[in-house]
Amino acid sequence: MHHNRMPTFRESLKRLARSADVVAAELDQAGYSNYNFLPENSPFDLSFLSCEGLAARGDLITAAETILRLAKGPQESLSVFAEKGIENGTLQALIQLEVPQQVPLHGSMTYAELAARVQVSPELLQRFIRLAALAGFLVEDENGLVRHTAMSAVFLRDQAVADMTRFMCDVDARAATYFHDSIRLDPKGTTVSQGPAALALHPRDYENESRRTIWEVLESDAVQNARFHSSMTALLASPSHSLKHIAGAVDWSRFRTVVDVGGSLGQASLAIAEKTPNIRAIVQDLPEVVQRGKDSLPPVPWAGRITFEPHDFFTPQKTKADAYLLRQVLHDWPDEDARRIVCNILPALEPGTRLLIMDIILPDTRAVSVYTEKLLRTYDISMFSFFSSTERTLTQLRQLVEGCDPRLQFEKVSHPEGSALSLMSWVWV
Repeated sequence: MHHNRMPTFRESLKRLARSADVVAAELDQAGYSNYNFLPENSPFDLSFLSCEGLAARGDLITAAETILRLAKGPQESLSVFAEKGIENGTLQALIQLEVPQQVPLHGSMTYAELAARVQVSPELLQRFIRLAALAGFLVEDENGLVRHTAMSAVFLRDQAVADMTRFMCDVDARAATYFHDSIRLDPKGTTVSQGPAALALHPRDYENESRRTIWEVLESDAVQNARFHSSMTALLASPSHSLKHIAGAVDWSRFRTVVDVGGSLGQASLAIAEKTPNIRAIVQDLPEVVQRGKDSLPPVPWAGRITFEPHDFFTPQKTKADAYLLRQVLHDWPDEDARRIVCNILPALEPGTRLLIMDIILPDTRAVSVYTEKLLRTYDISMFSFFSSTERTLTQLRQLVEGCDPRLQFEKVSHPEGSALSLMSWVWV
């Protein structure tokens, strides 16, 4: 839906009905005609929907949210901020207490048993779970026993998603309460040591300019570091960030070698190599990340085709290749740092070499559906929250890259269907 004007209540109801019919038909086809939030009736996610189904799902969510706002009215809609804060805090507490992990996947548990395990009074735990249940997280059955819903069961079904949710509780949710404080300290929002995440991690240390950034915290906290990397794994499993998009976004067979700059554990290189038999990928990252990548990559059939080398992307690039890939790297850094990352690739470039950047491109307002725009703008503020950085428009990305050297000539941008990321290409002339 393009939101050039505010939809009315009746328009939203019609849109809801239309999009719900499309989604329901595809759920029926997939064998989920009884779809609800009980674990046995629910898919893990809705990524099996067709492109049409996913678009209808976006419209359905937007229409439902609009109807909810209109049904509540302006005053009550504002009070939702407080309500949502209470609801989120309740779920956050249950997740941090690891309540979902105590309840058996296909069984139940008394409040007394559960309270003893997590060391909270049964009465207080019951109050929290009864509110959480109304948000679809855990449920109290007719015998007064606690059981899983599909949402709470995720903690037993998928470790990566569980880690991502726990990381969001520990860092994202706390950082969001420091947005105003951060803006007052740093009105431009570009100093990572004054960003919301840094303040949330050092709440009583406002005047200390040397407070640690999120990167430094992750370096020194093995548990949160593992959860952060697990979060990235979970993100790659989501339809919008799936690595299948990078494999199809460009004709990789044109290149013999590609350097995956800041390539983490080599997931993108692996997706490219699986699709392109003749390509050799060199994954660069910090030494400890490179070691983990080497350890996790199966030697057969990838030995020789995917290699790892330590490299700090704030230092000049020494490895020669046909193409250099930056996938979801620049959005982690404010403009000045992002420019340094690109400029440090220049020493290795030769005529005809490609620079490929795969990142979110922020759309103009009203250029895409409300659902998509809201998602992308949420990612943008999330970058501010964590890294005092930003998602960028195509114009901003071109200015950043071409400002390093005019010999980097923009070629094209492709938007793989269903992907939150776009792939941009520059050639060195």
